[in-house]
Amino acid sequence: MEFKNTKKSKDKTLPYFLGIAFLFLVIKLFELRLKFSDGFTYMYMGKLLLQGLIPYKDFFFASPPLQIYLMAFGEIFVGNNLLLLKLIPIFATIGSSFFIYNLVKNKFNGSQAITAATLFLFSFLTLLTTDYSTGIHLTLFFILGMIYFIEEDKPLLAGIFGSLALSTRLYALFPLAGAGIYYIICKRKNIWKFLIGLASVFISLSIIFQILSRGAYLDQIFFFRLNLISGIGLSKSAVLSFFIKGDFILALGTFLYLLFDKEKKKLLLPILATAFSLILYVVYSDIYYLYFGLIIGFLAIFTTKFIFIFEDQKNFKMILGICLSIFILFNSFFYIIDYGSSSNINFTNDIVEFVKENSSENQTIYGSFEITPLIGILANRKLAGNIADTNPKNIMTKTFTIEDIEKRIKGVRFIIVKGNILNDGSIVGFDASTPTNYIKENCKIEKTYPIRKDFTSNAVVVYGCEKLGDNLR
Repeated sequence: MEFKNTKKSKDKTLPYFLGIAFLFLVIKLFELRLKFSDGFTYMYMGKLLLQGLIPYKDFFFASPPLQIYLMAFGEIFVGNNLLLLKLIPIFATIGSSFFIYNLVKNKFNGSQAITAATLFLFSFLTLLTTDYSTGIHLTLFFILGMIYFIEEDKPLLAGIFGSLALSTRLYALFPLAGAGIYYIICKRKNIWKFLIGLASVFISLSIIFQILSRGAYLDQIFFFRLNLISGIGLSKSAVLSFFIKGDFILALGTFLYLLFDKEKKKLLLPILATAFSLILYVVYSDIYYLYFGLIIGFLAIFTTKFIFIFEDQKNFKMILGICLSIFILFNSFFYIIDYGSSSNINFTNDIVEFVKENSSENQTIYGSFEITPLIGILANRKLAGNIADTNPKNIMTKTFTIEDIEKRIKGVRFIIVKGNILNDGSIVGFDASTPTNYIKENCKIEKTYPIRKDFTSNAVVVYGCEKLGDNLR
């Protein structure tokens, strides 16, 4: 991989970008699988929207509504072909890389633009998290679009993109705050246009859903999140360690850039967006690895700027091309070998056929948010009580109680859960949303499906319960 410096040209590096983006797409298509994920929850919610249900009123949803409406829009065209819906984060990421490419090209040159886009697309975080429809990739697409249009002096359009990011995930507020500070410091005369754009989508949607849900909207997207600020969540040190190990080059490159680069003012906006994003990791307890996706694009830009400190050195372009090729091969290899085969649901057809053959269409199912919504979609079975999101955090924050769940799922035909089958045959490791007492009193094991490679469980267990029909509330 070798390319020419094209600071004065707008077009000569575009074929390089398209080639890099195409290579990323091919790798992701090769690894496209149904995996245990909360992405199926959002897909099922999209299905509920197409049935006329209203989020926050008819079912619980702990995020702003844009993602699930985009899911519903996609389902109009692809139906139950969920693999096609899984392309959304992949194409959103390619779109994000295009914003990075154009941003860096316009501020610096084409060679740096290609380098930054490559580091972003083939970062370990990007390769790994684009396997899942979590919402972070849509959010990042809108955030990077906002950054790009701010730099292009289009404050209204930048505000609209920021509003779309906030309408996808509330944690977009942190990089948006960085953008607001940037306007105050550098472009104060345009701040009102930015704020008007920022308010355009998010505030309108919030007013509409606050009214439609009779006040439940803010409770679910905001006050529920406040309950997660402390006391709940993974070890921050473990999450940070995993991120740094996976993308050590970008973390180190960013550190060295901040330490040695003498033109930081040129990237003040990305620096502020990154700095404010880091506040999220400090104040919020419920941190996941994928949240570092908020800053991975900026780290790719910072690392690029550090690399190009040495651009006057002999054979720089040749060495850079070799290093980027090794970077792509190394990260792609370990992604495919170690994680591409993880969390795959290899028995989807078997469990769907079992549910269809042993239940009627008016009966319901309930269970793990990582697989049960998937089964509900493919087997055409409703989730009991319209409980699509069974994340254990809902129980841990007392948003629901197990007693509430037991009442809403009464008459459920199957309860489908992930767990660990021990050598003595006992099953442990159910999450907090599993109604174990209800299962003991009303259900028995009808099927188990071994999981080949997963981070938490070794089996999916299907409990058959009393055949009392549907009792949705």
